[in-house]
Amino acid sequence: MVINSYNSLSTSSYANTQALSSSNQALASGSRINSSADDPSGQAIVTALNTQVTTQDMASRNAVDGISLLQTADGASNSIVERVQRMNELALQASNGTLNATQRNILNQEFQQNLAGINDIAQGTSFNQQNLLNGELNTLDIALGETSATLSLPNLTSDGLGLSGLSIDNPSNAATVLQGLGNVLQNLSQTRSEFGAQQNGLLAQYDNLQSQNVNSQASRSQINDTNFAQAISEQVRLNILQEAQISMQAQGNQSRASVLQLLNP
Repeated sequence: MVINSYNSLSTSSYANTQALSSSNQALASGSRINSSADDPSGQAIVTALNTQVTTQDMASRNAVDGISLLQTADGASNSIVERVQRMNELALQASNGTLNATQRNILNQEFQQNLAGINDIAQGTSFNQQNLLNGELNTLDIALGETSATLSLPNLTSDGLGLSGLSIDNPSNAATVLQGLGNVLQNLSQTRSEFGAQQNGLLAQYDNLQSQNVNSQASRSQINDTNFAQAISEQVRLNILQEAQISMQAQGNQSRASVLQLLNP
């Protein structure tokens, strides 16, 4: 004689085991969604938010790099301003009629040294192996995610500033140089102001990106992070169900064993 029995506990036990495993994984990982099956639509949103967060992180780094580049250029331009100011002093001194030719030649030597120093600074100022002030790089784009910022970089060599070939070896030349240096200093002042404005623009972009990033991470957290109070309560409930199912399974096994003993002669 064959005894057929249908165990309704097997299906529910499997489902309960799967649910308990998912609950334990959520508690262990801190993430409510550990596979697409946990929440298909939520997983799609979290993936999009992850892309947004990483994009904003990289855009913020790009903005910081741009600020560092501008600070490098501004620091070098300040050194050039100091040299031009010294050249202005020398030109004014050389314009004085009380000096003789030898004294003017001594002043002109220092003038030429400062002129060469301007070229050294302009040619030697670089960021990540890119020259910033010698005219090789006029504009530079900073990628900021969906937008970008274009930085303007000047040519601060002696040629770019219009200082090549100047001399203060006589009063006439010194007077001409003195007039031209006033315009150069004004242009350099404007250049440094532009550096400052561009830095402020990138800083504003960085602050905006950071604000967006915080909001994106908060949205992702609400969808993806484990609600520990709820998860622990669900884990306790599932454990109780599992223990009850095991107990009922054991009782069912005993009942079948008893039937078999009665049927045996």
